[in-house]
Amino acid sequence: MSGCPEMTFEGLNAEKYASLLETAQAQGLTLTGDSGTTSYQGMDFTWSYDPASGTLTIHCTEKPFFVPCNLIEQKIRALLG
Repeated sequence: MSGCPEMTFEGLNAEKYASLLETAQAQGLTLTGDSGTTSYQGMDFTWSYDPASGTLTIHCTEKPFFVPCNLIEQKIRALLG
């Protein structure tokens, strides 16, 4: 198993970030607070949100070899809307 490059998203105000957390939780991800770690379907993620700058950083640290990083990035971008 290996990970993917870190992804950074800018321009997320507090309302957008709260909405993102709700959507992610509805899809089975356990995300609370401004930073942490979670596992989902055999993949491990870390995230960090800076409310002052509106920047969210997400890193898939471990994933199965058959799941491409670009698919993970597409899913995260779709989640961000």
